[in-house]
Amino acid sequence: MLQDLRDQKNSWLIVLLFGIIIIVFVFMFGLPSMDSSCKSNSQVELATVGSHDIGYEMLRTMIYRYYDDNILSSPQYPAFAEQLVKNIALIYLLADEAREAGLRVSDADLQDYITNWESGNSDVIQQRFLNNQNKFSSKNYENALSRLSISKRDYENFKREELLARRYLTLLASSISVSEESLWQQYAADNDAATIEIVRLTAAEVGMTFKPLTDEELAGFEVSNMADIDKYYNEHLGDYTTPAKAKLQQVTIQKSLTNVKNPGEKTITTYLSAERFAIARAKIVDDKLDFDQAFVDYDESDNKDAKGMTALLSIEIMADEIRDALEGKKAGDIITAELADRYVIARVVEQTDKIVTPLNEVKRDIAAKVMNDKRISARIDEAANTILTLAKNGQTLADALNASLYANVLEEAPVAAPAPEAPADGTADGTPADTTDGTPAPAAVEAPAPVAADQVIVSGADRIQVKTLSDIATNTGFIMGLGINDDLARDIRGASENTVLPKVYPVGQDMVIARVVSKKGADRAAFAAELPTLRETAIASKTLQLIGDPDEILGMGGRYGFWIEQKLNAALVSKKLTINEDYFARERNRREKAARERAEGK
Repeated sequence: MLQDLRDQKNSWLIVLLFGIIIIVFVFMFGLPSMDSSCKSNSQVELATVGSHDIGYEMLRTMIYRYYDDNILSSPQYPAFAEQLVKNIALIYLLADEAREAGLRVSDADLQDYITNWESGNSDVIQQRFLNNQNKFSSKNYENALSRLSISKRDYENFKREELLARRYLTLLASSISVSEESLWQQYAADNDAATIEIVRLTAAEVGMTFKPLTDEELAGFEVSNMADIDKYYNEHLGDYTTPAKAKLQQVTIQKSLTNVKNPGEKTITTYLSAERFAIARAKIVDDKLDFDQAFVDYDESDNKDAKGMTALLSIEIMADEIRDALEGKKAGDIITAELADRYVIARVVEQTDKIVTPLNEVKRDIAAKVMNDKRISARIDEAANTILTLAKNGQTLADALNASLYANVLEEAPVAAPAPEAPADGTADGTPADTTDGTPAPAAVEAPAPVAADQVIVSGADRIQVKTLSDIATNTGFIMGLGINDDLARDIRGASENTVLPKVYPVGQDMVIARVVSKKGADRAAFAAELPTLRETAIASKTLQLIGDPDEILGMGGRYGFWIEQKLNAALVSKKLTINEDYFARERNRREKAARERAEGK
């Protein structure tokens, strides 16, 4: 028909007929849509930064290089993708800043950056460019890019931008400095020290001041405190439960290529983790491949020696996904699970059931535990307050301890008074010491003095001792040799020498009474010796605060410092960087709608 039109181009009838056909076609089917929302994902422009466009293909490439493809189907994809686009845009922003500062990257620089493992290249797929001798291989390089659907030109163009950005970050870092005075102020705060004396009341040592509970006491406690016993049992049910356990042999498929340090012999046929998992699953589950051979062929775990075998572990401590997959399984079954960072295919080698010990079998033990805890807690409170009061009134901590906690506690059993000496030739009253067989009568043995009913014997080795902690730094809540308590550290800093601190301090499960013996300040000579290291550490910390970690930034991990965050925000405000918010909004709405429909069972 078109040829007829060309042959008869002067025929108005033919032209009119063709025009009518076009009008009918448009009426029936409409004009082609120019709405960008009708474009395929690969055509969508996600952001523009300066003269650079960031499209969906670049986003997908970065996901494959630095993360894994599973995020594409995740409900969190829109927020993740938008942040990743900003990470990509930041590379271009920093590269442009580098050009404005006069920095350049030659072809030789770029080649070295891509091929030399030591040159600072943070690309996680670079390990795929190396041969068995850890040398760059052009063949491996091209194959690796091909598997990720990245053209060599696009990859090298972006690496040039990345190297420029890296050099700009290095330039920024070189401008950071710290003053010696600020370092001294921090050093002085960190190295002011104190020597203190402490009494630390622990439950175990205070418990020694009680006599063991009798059966009658425990029986009476059970009757009147059954609610407390029942509560303790339920709150500590795990102590009386032997959990269900399972022993597994696992084949692990890593989601991130950075974790594939020890691939299986057949695992790297594709860089896409979901595809590697599907290949392994088909062989192991569908084709019933021998599991030992499957481990050799496909496992990507770090420990090859164990052949994927775990110990007999509590199912409760396993990942939720593995625990769910084990539901209803028995020894010999195969399970599969997808975790946040890996896929797992496992053979159940052994399983045991959960066993719960009944309350009646442990009721007496719980009664002893609860009753002991109550009486020890009461005595700790009483002793701590008494020691503090006596120490404030001038007694030493040692005297105050003995006058309170050990007031009615013996250090050793009392010794009976010695018997009066008997005359050499007879008994104590002077009569001969004869026996029926003519041998001398044995000397009388005196019984030890009785211990009062309410007294307990605690040897010196088992008693709480006053301890001296010397030259402790008090700039943080952690006190070396004692533990953590911010109030205690603060009160030590503020106290004068030879001062009893004003209250009892809990440290972990224990109670502490303390006295400041002496204090000393930081030493300038020691500071001067440490100054280079202090300055290096401070600059590294300030660099993280102001710039961030360059490898994290260039590796699409974000975590920007203050300066970098400001550059990104300024580019958004000035419109040098624009984000296609409509795309991400549509993605959010689409996934939220799908989630609602799944929840409603549609």
